[in-house]
Amino acid sequence: MIEKQSFRPRILLVSVGMFGQKYLAEATGHDVGGDVAGVVDVAPDLAERFPVIAEKNIPVYTSLRSFFERDRADLAVISSPIHLHTSMVLECLKNGAHVLCEKPLCLTEGETLELAEASRKAGRFLALGWQLNYDRAVLALKRDILAGRFGSPLRFRCVHAMRRGRNYYARSNWAGRITVDGREVLDSPFMNACAHNFQLMTFLLGGAMDEPVGLKEMKGEVWRGNPGVENYDIAALRFTTDGGVPVSYYTAHPLKTKNLGQDGLAEFEHGTLTWGKGRPFRVTTDTGETIDYGMDGGTPLMQKLYDAVQCVKDGTAPLCGPKAGLAHLQAVRMAQTLPIRDIDPSHVEWLEEGDDLFPCVKGLEDAFLAAAEQWALPGEIGLSL
Repeated sequence: MIEKQSFRPRILLVSVGMFGQKYLAEATGHDVGGDVAGVVDVAPDLAERFPVIAEKNIPVYTSLRSFFERDRADLAVISSPIHLHTSMVLECLKNGAHVLCEKPLCLTEGETLELAEASRKAGRFLALGWQLNYDRAVLALKRDILAGRFGSPLRFRCVHAMRRGRNYYARSNWAGRITVDGREVLDSPFMNACAHNFQLMTFLLGGAMDEPVGLKEMKGEVWRGNPGVENYDIAALRFTTDGGVPVSYYTAHPLKTKNLGQDGLAEFEHGTLTWGKGRPFRVTTDTGETIDYGMDGGTPLMQKLYDAVQCVKDGTAPLCGPKAGLAHLQAVRMAQTLPIRDIDPSHVEWLEEGDDLFPCVKGLEDAFLAAAEQWALPGEIGLSL
């Protein structure tokens, strides 16, 4: 019998060109507790972009089928485009691999349930890459929320926007698109690049450590500031949870500052939670006590990989399973029903920086911050973009 700690899981990395390169760098530059068995990627210049593949003698395959015909993996890490996740997860499970799939897992609740059932039948875990669900500070905070330490939650909000320009949208055929190759992708800052802090709020409000809260209502405003994208790239949204808690989120790509936020605030009966990039998750209670849970970003980004490998060794499963992203998926579907308003071109400035070009909607940052301060949508307080 192989001892758990001496067993080194074989790791298959699926798609390493975009976010997947972080997994490649971590798995080849550090001891993650397992060994890279292969890479699946269709990029013809892969070896040139990532010399470590040749240096480590890592086999490269152009499809999952070609890998599994020749080899096996204990853990498959999937970082492929969103619309390929479902089919790839199913193939890896069918071939006996546990799966760590980057967010979002899929785009419908039906697919989520299908993948969860496939995971159960295969006897292999399916974990998602929502990295804040692996953050030790977040987990400690949620345990205290569930224990009722601060009383009932009253309202949550967060501003989290990141500037993205021409190069970001040119990196793939699905960036900023609603559909690609006949499949939905619904790509937007709310769906993808700036999704984590919204998912964090739904996770903290969930009724158990391994699940998010449900959503029942939404009111929102979405705009398209970059004329070159198909979907919206600016969103101000307010959802109501199944428990009646309002959750507001403000996110965008066409802004002048590189980053707006993260700036999170949550009010409870007996305390106020604040968090932000480089700041602690901090609760100040109504008695004046201050509780710091740790820095946002204090847990490494790739903790999810280390945890997944350890779970393979232990025969357990990460807390961040298939249903972890259900509230975010609900929210994305709701937001997609809103009419997309085009920003008047006269309200858009173009910023050139290096070899990139960024559209910047005038006054966007001020409008978002003013709206968030009042727990409102911009239109509700007379602000227009």
